[in-house]
Amino acid sequence: MNPIEIEQALRSLGVPADIVASSASWGVEKPDARFFERIVAETNGLAPSEIAYVGDRLDSDVEPAQRAGMIPIFLRRGPWALVQSSSACFATPTHAIESLVSLPDLLQSL
Repeated sequence: MNPIEIEQALRSLGVPADIVASSASWGVEKPDARFFERIVAETNGLAPSEIAYVGDRLDSDVEPAQRAGMIPIFLRRGPWALVQSSSACFATPTHAIESLVSLPDLLQSL
């Protein structure tokens, strides 16, 4: 579960995101489909296919976001990302970035 402190820190920093929330504040853990359904509900009318979801885990971020109909973006950083990206257990993600610095350009191209 993502700690609520991370959500609070992002809010205090003024991160330019449409939604800043955590699984802790919503009371549902990824990869539970209800987490991704809640994201769609919070967008006030966007179709799942209009939502880009960025995550650093294939099992609890990328694959469930794809099942929910979102555009999953794999942030290939951190230990889980490195382990999972070299595993044959997961499909190669359509969209992958090495750093959040690359995110704006990728979003522009979608």
